[in-house]
Order: sequence, then structure tokens, then C-alpha cells
Amino acid sequence: MERNTNHVQEAEDRFLVTNIQRYSINDGPGIRTTVFLKGCPLHCAWCHNPEAINPWQEFYHNTEKCVSCGECAKVCPEGAISPPREREKSKKKTISECLRVTENDANSPVDVELEIVPPQIDRTRCNNCMSCVNVCRSGALYKASQAMTVDEIYREVKSDDVFYHFSGGGMTISGGEPLMHLNVTIPILKRAKEDGLHTCIDTTGYTSWEKIEPVLEYVDLFLYDIKMLDDEKHKKWTGVSNRLILENARRLVRAGAKIRLRSVIIHDVNYWDLNHARNILAFARELGSGVEGIDILPYHNFAESKYTRLGRDNFFKGFSNINKEDIDDYERIISSDATWNSTVGGMIGATYNPRLTANFDEAAFCTYRQYQYAAEARP
Repeated sequence: MERNTNHVQEAEDRFLVTNIQRYSINDGPGIRTTVFLKGCPLHCAWCHNPEAINPWQEFYHNTEKCVSCGECAKVCPEGAISPPREREKSKKKTISECLRVTENDANSPVDVELEIVPPQIDRTRCNNCMSCVNVCRSGALYKASQAMTVDEIYREVKSDDVFYHFSGGGMTISGGEPLMHLNVTIPILKRAKEDGLHTCIDTTGYTSWEKIEPVLEYVDLFLYDIKMLDDEKHKKWTGVSNRLILENARRLVRAGAKIRLRSVIIHDVNYWDLNHARNILAFARELGSGVEGIDILPYHNFAESKYTRLGRDNFFKGFSNINKEDIDDYERIISSDATWNSTVGGMIGATYNPRLTANFDEAAFCTYRQYQYAAEARP
């Protein structure tokens, strides 16, 4: 089934944004706002943002909110949604009821009651026209991203300007892959630099140098994902070779860019493989002074519900979170070379921002509740 890409033709100045995360302290120095763009060339089996992989509009289906009204099935032009239906379900007997069973009623039919089966969606037939989303009254069906203009995106970013300047924070563009979307990434970066904001790009590095070069002058720090150094394993788990990624990292530091290497530790991929940590460290040494630090990111399963609501298979469904203490050996290996600051979880913090003044007030890192109150007080 051909995907619906009408959002591109309808408004060329609008771009799909899956989230604008405010008060972000894991995606660069200080307090930041992270813009998540939709579309990525990699298909990592553990992706924590599966809604950002495909570059077209999609929708979630939260069956817990469904009231089984059936309106979605009525409007689906592809017949991809089956209407709600009734079915019988077995009624469980209590222990006392089971003990009272006599020879006469032992063969009697089991009591049954009816239950409503909510609408079922065949994603292989869906063309993402959003007709079902538009008629859903209960919020069970909702879009995975919002189409926004550059002005709308940057207005959200700039609204928290005071927090950036007091904490040494700024704006981070993530995804997906922001370098897939230069027509929105570059204009936003330009505005941020004009306003004196610190800028980061969280990137896979899997793109042509011709797409990286135009953003160099507007990016203060590249958060550079290194999934794994073994090319065959990289192909197996992400769908692409890592050769272009590694070469672009080398070219970035030769061009004078500052980067932080970031690596997710995942079950069955690089967990319990301490050579992975050693290889990351060796690659950082190869890159030299262009590397500002190394972030170790433990796998978490918070995205499981996203996969379910997107109707996607999830290879790591049921896998537990990897905790900080589980990767102490990784941290020990990477921090053994004092050349670079290393973190677990990407908690970079204001003290690693060279633009921050020496008289930084730690109180600027207010609690999330204080942040909310301040945001609500803005005119």
C-alpha cells in the first residue's frame, strides 16, 4: 500500500515534529529544549523513538481509551479497520462453586458472558489518510507527529530562553535524523545562533558530507551516535553499514567541529561485551581533541507502549531496563582515560559548557515543578 505523503504537497513550509521536549537535561549542556523531527535512515532494533523512524505521518492506537463506537471503521476508505463485535468469553467459577459441582451438572455448559472486541486495524492496508483519527472522539487514535512551521517550532524553543542563559543550555535538534531535514534544521539553527543560543545536533552521522557541511557554522556540539564499531553487527542491528558514519566523524573533527560520542548499551547487542567500551575509547583517541566527551546510554524499555500503539513488532519487548550499576565496567574503562569527560545517561550538565560563566548559580537548575510554574506565569 502506497503511503500517504500529502502533508508534503499541502504545505511545503510545514514539517513533521514528533515532540518538542522542554526542560531536557540529557541532550546536551544545561537545560535545553529538544526538537524531535520525523524520519531516520536507520532502523535500529532497539529504537527508543520508533515513531520518528518513518518520514510520513502515522498514528497511535491506544485500545485502553477506545469506546468501541465503530466510527473509525465506517470512515476508513481502505477497509483496514474491522468494526467492534461481540464475542463470548468463559466465566470463571469460584472455588466454592467448583466444589459444589454434582454428577448431574458436571457436564452442564460453562456459563458465558459477552465482551466487546474493539476495532482491529490492519496496518498493511492502511494508507495513513488520518480519516479514522479525525473522527475518534475518545482519543484512542491520535497522530504520531504534528506538522509545524519553522516559526512555530522556534517560538516553542525561544519561549524558555531564560533557562538556557542561566544554565548554559540551549536547543538540540534530534529525531529521527535531523540531517535528513535540512530545509527545517538549517533555518532553526540560524535563528538560534542569531539569538546567541547554544546549539546541538543529535545525529547518527549516516548522511553525505554535502548535508553535514552546511550546518557546521551553526552547531556548537554534535551528539554523535556510535552504535557499534563492528560493521557486520552494525548492519545486522541497524540495517546499514557504519563506514560512512565513522568517516563522517573523522571529517567533522578535521573540520574543527566539537562532538560527544554517544553509545547505547543494549541486551544481546553490546551488553557484557567490554570490547565495545574499549573500541569506543580507541575511536575517541583516534579522533583526538575534537571529542569533548563520551556518553554511555543504558537501554530502557519505556518505548514498549509506542511499538504496541503503532502496530509495530518490537524485538526487545519484555527486556528489562539496563541500570547504571549494570554498566559500571563500561564506565570504568571509558573513564580510565582522563582526556574526556564521560557520563552515564547523557547527563552532561552545565559545568561542561565552556560558554558558561564562572559564577554559575547552581540554583538555576530548578526542579521540574518550579519550571512548570515559571512556564505557566509567562504571558
